Order: sequence, then structure tokens, then C-alpha cells
Amino acid sequence: MGKKLTDYYYSLSINKKITLSFMLALSVLIILLAVIAFRISSGILIGKAIENTAQNLKLVSEKLEIIFDNAENYSKIAITNNTIQDVIGAPQSTNELENYNKYYATQESLRNIVDSKTFVDSLILYDLHDNIYDSGNLGNIRNVSDIYFKKFANSMYGVEWQNTHESNYLKGNDSRNVISLFQKFNSSKTGVPLGLLQLSIDERYIANQFSNIDIGTSGNIFIVNKNGIVASDTRKDKLYTSISNYDYFPWALDNEGGKVFRMDGQDYLVVSRSYPRFDWVIIGTVPIYEITKDNQVLTEKFIGIGALFVLAAVILTILISKSITRPLNVIKETVRDVQEGNLDVKLNIKSRDEIGALAKEFNKMVGNTKLLMNNIIEEQRQKREYELAVMQSQINPHFLYNTLESICGLADLKRNADVVKIVNQLAQFYRGVLSKGSAIITVEDEIVITQTYLEILKIRYGDQMTYAMDIDPVVFHYNTIKLLLQPIVENSIYHGLKNKRGKGHIDIAGRIVEDRLILSVSDNGVGIPKEKLETIFNPQDTNQDKNKNTGGFGLKVTDERIKLYFGQEYGLEIRSVYGEGMTVTIALPTIDKGGNAE
Repeated sequence: MGKKLTDYYYSLSINKKITLSFMLALSVLIILLAVIAFRISSGILIGKAIENTAQNLKLVSEKLEIIFDNAENYSKIAITNNTIQDVIGAPQSTNELENYNKYYATQESLRNIVDSKTFVDSLILYDLHDNIYDSGNLGNIRNVSDIYFKKFANSMYGVEWQNTHESNYLKGNDSRNVISLFQKFNSSKTGVPLGLLQLSIDERYIANQFSNIDIGTSGNIFIVNKNGIVASDTRKDKLYTSISNYDYFPWALDNEGGKVFRMDGQDYLVVSRSYPRFDWVIIGTVPIYEITKDNQVLTEKFIGIGALFVLAAVILTILISKSITRPLNVIKETVRDVQEGNLDVKLNIKSRDEIGALAKEFNKMVGNTKLLMNNIIEEQRQKREYELAVMQSQINPHFLYNTLESICGLADLKRNADVVKIVNQLAQFYRGVLSKGSAIITVEDEIVITQTYLEILKIRYGDQMTYAMDIDPVVFHYNTIKLLLQPIVENSIYHGLKNKRGKGHIDIAGRIVEDRLILSVSDNGVGIPKEKLETIFNPQDTNQDKNKNTGGFGLKVTDERIKLYFGQEYGLEIRSVYGEGMTVTIALPTIDKGGNAE
């Protein structure tokens, strides 16, 4: 699938490539911008939500503190009330009327305290004689004083809050959930214990402190104790339920602030604040989508506007790309005319950009080509250089034809991986051969060209051919002629190894010997007979086809090219034992890539 898309893309015109590429790039950028903007703005909104919710939880905490402080103050008022002190502190009487009056006086005192304090649901007083006094309108009061008399036995002033629980009394025939304060009280005159006071606050009053706080349509604020049991909640069905199995509970116990958690298939913002007085944790939860819903609408509009921009950009890109590619089409048609042999053409492009510069250089190239073709080269060296260039050009097509045939063969065998590898190696080979257009390159570049050539042949011949290179790195920066080693290696393969039974092997070495650059190519092929070896460099032998058939064509051309560029004292030396192999030694001057002789 990927290859088909790649092939389709490469088959498109430049105009369509520019349009498609720009459309895809702009679409991706707009989507990325929308995603990044959404994430940044969502982060800001969540941060603001954490800050606002934390402020609300702080307000709840402060309200609770005032309520419970007042409750303790009113408890002290009740136990220090003179009437209560006198009635409870008086000796037990057997007179029922006296006892009734005492009960009535105590109840009135308690009622007066409760009636003026809306947050106090009830006041209950237990004396040491199992008498119970209440603030009125209470029924079925269950005596729980024994528990706290035991707890406060060794304490002068015992005070304890009881977490949310079901009331031990009925009020208006209904039970309720309350938070109770139990306080031991003593005689203000003698200090002896007189009894126990219970002040209860309706849980609904606690919940009302945060019921009107808006943290989102689906957001909730509630209070849990250290065991994860809900102590107060506006949703009464949640009271006494446990949240200890939720992931956020351990975090809420030990941290204050906000964090996002996954619950019931969606993300929630959880904000917590501790309330040490009761070991409570005040928690606010709100779905993330409620916090970011306005941001989502903005993002959708942004993407819609971005789509319109993409459409407008595509239209503009089509118009612009047509104006850019129109001169390229003119160049294409002109090149086709030149390819067909018409050298009288000329590009008339008025633009001064890169395409205009290309057209100008093309016109120069065509003019120079025409001039070179019409001029007669007078000097013999120039004529011989041209002939050698023609000879050199014969090497590359021969190799290319063979490689293309190999590619066809590999394709027929469905060896796609080898086809890809050999095509890549062929491209790398010709990049090395054609790069920079100079006939003089460094030894390092020549080694790369030769190694690429050998790798292509290894794909063709498999394990039937191996090679090794032993090149001293110091020689890499010296100059040599392009395609120096390749014709020699080719000669070794086609005229040495090809006719050999078994595996063939080539060694390529490079050293500096007595201020000369010495390269050598050795093979274990069939070698060259002595009588044919003597004719390879025979200057009287002009029969090139004969030398070509004996394997000397490429060697002779290479030797003449070396002498042409570097002088007669340099060139090739061939040693061969027929049936055992051949070694070609190349002698070159030590000229570095800056052109300086060493």
C-alpha cells in the first residue's frame, strides 16, 4: 500500500505535487495547532477550575470552623447556666412536683439556648442519676451517657465530637443524621461531676454550607472521613457510603489541590482540602468535559475556519503552481527538441529567478555544445583526449546494460529486496561517477565507486564472488582519475573469475611507497597467457577489438588515461601466472585534493 502511494505521488506532475503537498502540510499544521491550542487552553481552564474550587472548599472549611467553634461555645454556656447548675447540683428529691419543676426549669434553659441558634438541632443533658433533660420536641431519647462517663472518668473537662451518625432521639417523629458534641460538666461551686451534655447539629445544616456552591452542572462537593466514609453530602443517598475504592481517595488523604482522575469511563477533576478538626477531607469533583465544553466549541469553530483556509489555500496554490510550472513545461519541450537533435532552439524565459537562471545556463550549454560539435580540434592531445573519453563512455553502458538485465532477472524471480538493493547501489554508483563533473577525484571517492560496483556484482553473482580491501587511510585524500579501479576490477571479473571454476576473490590494496601512490588489484582467476600479456600495452597494436576480446581493452584505456593526466612515468603494471590469477599495480603521483604535489 505504501509503495503504491509512493509510486502514485512520483507519477504526479509538479503542479499536482505542489498542490497536494501544500494541502496536506497545511491541514496537518492546522490540526496540530488546534490540538495544541485545545490542550493549552484546557490546561488553563482546568488550572482556573482548581483555583476556584480550592477557594470554595476553603470557604466551606472556614464556615465549618465557625459552626463548630460556636457549638463548643454554646455548650459551655449551657453547662455554666445558673439554673442548670442549681437544678442538676441540687440533691435528689422524692417530691414529684419538685422534680417536675426542676425538669421544666432545665428544659426551658436548654430551649432558650437552642431557639436562638439555628444550627443547633438539640441539646440533651444527662445527670448522674440517669435523668435526661432535653431542649424540647424530642422523643425516644436513648441514653448514651455511660460510654462517655467512662471515657471522661479521669478527665476534669472531657470534650469529644462524634462523627456523622444516626441520632439517638426522634424530633417531630423523625430520626436524622447528626454530628454531636459530648462534654462533661462539673459543679461551678464544688467542681464535682454533675453530668454530660450532648449538643447535636443536623448533617443537613452542614451540607447546606456548600449546597449552593456551583462547580458545574454535574459537579459535587462532599465530606468524607479518614476511612473514606461520606460524612456529609447534598445527595443523601451517598451518606455513609464508601469512596475508599476510588483511585483518588489515597491521593486526597495526603494532598491538597487538584488532579485529574479517570472515573466511570470519563475524566474528572478532583479537588481536595483537609479539615483536621474531624480528620475530614472536603472533596469537590467535576467532569472535565464541563470545564472544557466551551473550549471544545471554540476548537470546532477553529477547525471549521481552518478548513475554509485550506480550501482557499489550495485554490491559490493551484494558481501559483501553474505560474511556476509553466516555464518548466517550456523547458521540458525545449529539452525534448534538443534530445531529438535540434540545437537551434532557444529558451525565451524572462523571469530572473532560479528557472530564469536555468534557462540562461541551458541556452549557454546548447550554444557551447553546438560550438564544440562544429569546431575541429587541431591539437593531437585534444583529439586523443576526446577519443579516450569515448572509450571511457563505452565502459558505463556495458555495465549498465548488464545491471539492468540482472534487475530484470531478479524481478522475474520475485527477489524484490535484491531489486531494491541493486537499484539503490546503481544509483549510488552513478552519483559517484557523475558527481561534480570532474575527471579528477580523491582516492576515497574512487574506492566508494568501486565498492558500490562490487556490491552490485555480489548481488548478481551471490557467493560465487568475494572481495577484500586493504587501503591505508592516509591515501584517501590524494587525487586520482575517475573510474580508475572499476575497469580493472571489471576486467578481473569478466576475463579472470568468470572462466574460473569455484569461488572467485579480488583483493584491492593501497599504500604510499617511495613518494608514490600505489594501488593494486589482485584476483585468483585464470590469468592471462604470456603471449597475450605482452600485447596489451603494445603501442603498435591498434586493433582494439582484438585487445577487447583478450581482456586488455579496459586496461589499455586506463593506462593511457593515467599517462594523459599525470605523465608517462605513471601507469599500470600487470603480473600474471596463467591459471593462477593476475595482479594489476597502479602507480600515481601523490597529489592531494588541493592540487599540491607532495
